[in-house]
Amino acid sequence: MNPLPATAFLAFAAALLFALPLLPAIAELRKKHDAQPLRVNPEYAGDIRHFARGFRSYADALRQPLQECVAAHSTATGKLHNGDRYLVLGDSDNRVLLREGNMSGTSCPLVVVAGIDLALPPGLTFLKEIYACGQFIGGAESTYRAICGEKGIHLQHNSKVTRWVHAAGDFEADRNCDLYGRASSDGEMSLHSGCFFQRLNAPRIATGSASVATGSRLSAASDIPTEKPVPAKPNSRRLIEGDWEIQSGAVITENIVTRGSLRIGSGVRIAGSAKSSGEMVVGPDVVVEGSLISAASMHIGPRGLIGGPVIAERAMVIESGTQCGSVGSPTTVSAPLIDAEEECLFFGTLWAREHGHVVPKP
Repeated sequence: MNPLPATAFLAFAAALLFALPLLPAIAELRKKHDAQPLRVNPEYAGDIRHFARGFRSYADALRQPLQECVAAHSTATGKLHNGDRYLVLGDSDNRVLLREGNMSGTSCPLVVVAGIDLALPPGLTFLKEIYACGQFIGGAESTYRAICGEKGIHLQHNSKVTRWVHAAGDFEADRNCDLYGRASSDGEMSLHSGCFFQRLNAPRIATGSASVATGSRLSAASDIPTEKPVPAKPNSRRLIEGDWEIQSGAVITENIVTRGSLRIGSGVRIAGSAKSSGEMVVGPDVVVEGSLISAASMHIGPRGLIGGPVIAERAMVIESGTQCGSVGSPTTVSAPLIDAEEECLFFGTLWAREHGHVVPKP
């Protein structure tokens, strides 16, 4: 018997088995399907208010019973098209919620729609969304899945929101509240000491005693007297190969890029932006017209004023009295971990990609 055909067949089978796992890669190399961008809903990815708008549309089916309940100071229950049960409140008496809300202990399993101002007792858990047409005051030590408020929202101490919260008016979270996911406001936002957060967006975000309720103003870094004028735009870019330190009181008219760490002394004014590959340490009373970007960690000293985006790839500490952005020029402050002391102001977006914390002023 000639062994040549069997040997050839065995070699062919081995080559085929070796080539089979490579066929998808060879096909992709020829047609390049994965080179096309992924289809991502831009509203879902970029708009912090995406869920709130969706829930408003979802709640439109309850407009008529809501108006009827408000007119009659009554309540109504039923089932939405997706099977979720709802409770419509047209009376501000909390006993109505506790009586009609199918409460199991302190837990409410219904979608709650309130057509009036709502002040809740402490210690409740809401497993579904809340839609509040009036002012909403959440009781202390309560847990919420999501809240959409057409006016102001005030969460009392030790409360939690597990998914998202949006206020068409002002938003305030008392001490030690946890805001998971997205929190946004069309008015002003205030987070007191001990609050944890992830993604915040509002025209004005205040931490700690820089309360929106009292309308107090911080002593802005722009009030710091300077003897040397700063040009409106930087003249050029300076590239530093290693670590660099800007001496206190200096006026920089360039964009700064360092391959190493960057230390900015107290009272420095920078007309452009600063970027470092290493750690960035910013001293007190520093004014930066542009952005601050660090590929490592960043520490911003007290009473700083930064006009553009503030981004760190690892962690960020922001000391008391610092302001990022302005009313006319909102910006983004972002890092995986953010510790923001009390009495800081942010205009636009404050985004801790893992978690952020409002820490007490030393």
